[in-house]
Amino acid sequence: MDYEYNGKVLKFDKTLSDLDKLVMDFVGLLNGAKIKYVIISGYVSILLGRSRTTEDIDVFIDKIGYDDFQRFFNLSSDSGYWSVDSDSLDDAFDRLQNSLSIRLAKKGTVVPNFEVKFPKKKLDLISLNSPLEVIVNNSHLLMSPLEIQIPFKIWLGSEKDIEDAVHIYELFKGKLDRNMMSTLSKELKVEAEMIKYGIV
Repeated sequence: MDYEYNGKVLKFDKTLSDLDKLVMDFVGLLNGAKIKYVIISGYVSILLGRSRTTEDIDVFIDKIGYDDFQRFFNLSSDSGYWSVDSDSLDDAFDRLQNSLSIRLAKKGTVVPNFEVKFPKKKLDLISLNSPLEVIVNNSHLLMSPLEIQIPFKIWLGSEKDIEDAVHIYELFKGKLDRNMMSTLSKELKVEAEMIKYGIV
């Protein structure tokens, strides 16, 4: 794929997979409910061409109140989603309020699901408030900045996460904000690991 990337906006065309179409559908619900969001973690590398499976798509949403969440929850239900790990609207909201996640999937399925949560850490808030705008086949979605994805994935440390980080780095290594990546790698204490995997 050919990518147009300037650090703020990433634009490309691709043949959408069923997972991509599902993500676009879910993003449409978030936009319809006027909820600020950002997609993070594994799906980012999948969207960018890495061939692997995933059971969930991780999404941070703004710390909204009950009424706004009710609007989104009802909209998702009307659009064919169900809460995998919550018994009701109130239970789902309580989970979010208690720093837990909720999982939403298409009715009749459990995976893939959307793991939705409020941001808790500094990096979470940076991702939510300074997302990368991604334009795929003229559809728009918001993802965590690549400069956060790479050191964060290295910090997670599994083979799958490291391969995700390396994949993203190899695609965009000439266009990344190296100062930002260096700062985050120091904060996450993964400088040696970044060097080990050729992310320098």
